[in-house]
Amino acid sequence: MGDLGYRIKYEIGRRKYLNKRSNNKSMKVNIVFNEAGWIIHKFALSVCEELKKMEIDAAISQEYDGSADINHYFFPNHAPVANPQVTFMVTHVDTSEKLKLIQNQTDKGAIGICMSKETRDKLISAGVRPDRICYINPAQDGVLKPKKVKLGFTNRVYKDYRKREEMIIDVCKNIDCNIFEFDIMGAGWESIVERLNAMGFEVNYYPEFDKAKYNELIKNLDYYCYFGFDEGSMGFLDALAAGIDTIVTPQGYHLDEGIEITYPVSTIEDITNALHEIEKKRHKAIAFAEKSTWENYTKKHVEVWKYMLNHKDAGEILQTRGWYVDGIYSLLLR
Repeated sequence: MGDLGYRIKYEIGRRKYLNKRSNNKSMKVNIVFNEAGWIIHKFALSVCEELKKMEIDAAISQEYDGSADINHYFFPNHAPVANPQVTFMVTHVDTSEKLKLIQNQTDKGAIGICMSKETRDKLISAGVRPDRICYINPAQDGVLKPKKVKLGFTNRVYKDYRKREEMIIDVCKNIDCNIFEFDIMGAGWESIVERLNAMGFEVNYYPEFDKAKYNELIKNLDYYCYFGFDEGSMGFLDALAAGIDTIVTPQGYHLDEGIEITYPVSTIEDITNALHEIEKKRHKAIAFAEKSTWENYTKKHVEVWKYMLNHKDAGEILQTRGWYVDGIYSLLLR
C-alpha cells in the first residue's frame, strides 16, 4: 500500500498544481502533420485534442503558421521551418543525414523532442546542442488496463486438511482483492469460496471435474497453486506442460521435474511474501497505465513550450521537480 499511497499523493499534488496554473488561452499552437492514417497521425490528433481540453488555441495543419506562438512538427526529425518557436518530433535517428538535419534545425533554435532518453543522449554525444534537445516518453491510449492476476487451484478438499487450502484465507487478509482473482476446480471448496467472496475476491468455482474445462482453466492461469505436503499435485505437471508459473510446495515429485518452482512456499508467510512480490509488479503496471496518458504527454510539451516562450507560468514549472525526469527536466537538468 506504500507504493499506492505515494501514487495517490503524487497525483493529488500534481492536479492541484495544474489547476493553479495561469490561463492557457494566450497560447496558440499549430501542429504540423500531413500523413493521415499513419501511426504518428494518432500522436497529432491526440495532442490537439488534449490541448483543446486545456483551452489552448490548437489546430492541425499541413504547413508552418507564422501567427502561431508554437509550431510543432510531427514530421519525424524534420522541421521545414526552424526557429526558436518551433519544436519537432525526433525518432529512430539511424543515418548521418538525419543527424545533420537535426543539428541544422536545433542550431537555428528549434527544439527536438525525442521519444526516449537513449536517443536524446546519443544525439548530445553526436554534437547536438544539449539545450535544444529533450525527450518525452510516448503515451498509450488508456483502453487496455492491467488484468487481475489469476491464481488457480485444482485439488479437492479433504476432511483431514491434507491439502492445507484453508491457508489461503489467512493469506488473503494481507493481499489486494483488486489485484488477484481465483479459478478453483474441485469438490469441497464451497465455504472457502464464500469467505473469499466476502473478502472481495472474484472466484470462478467449478466443484465438478470436467476435463475440457480443466484444460482451459490451466492454460489461462497466471500461477498454479498447491499448498499440500503429500508428495505432489498432478495439476502441477499440467501447469508445467502449459508453461504456467507455479506457487507450490517444494516436495515430492515437484522437485524431480527439472523445472524450477517459480515460488517455492511452505508457510503462510512464504505464500504472502510471494504474492506481495507479484502484487508489486502489477502495481507498477497500474502506475504506468495511470501516468502514460496523452494528457500527461501533452502537458509535458506545453511545459517545454512555455519555457521557450518565457510564459508567465514558466517560473512555476520547476514545482513538478521529482515527479518525472523527461519533458522540461531532460532539457534543463542533466
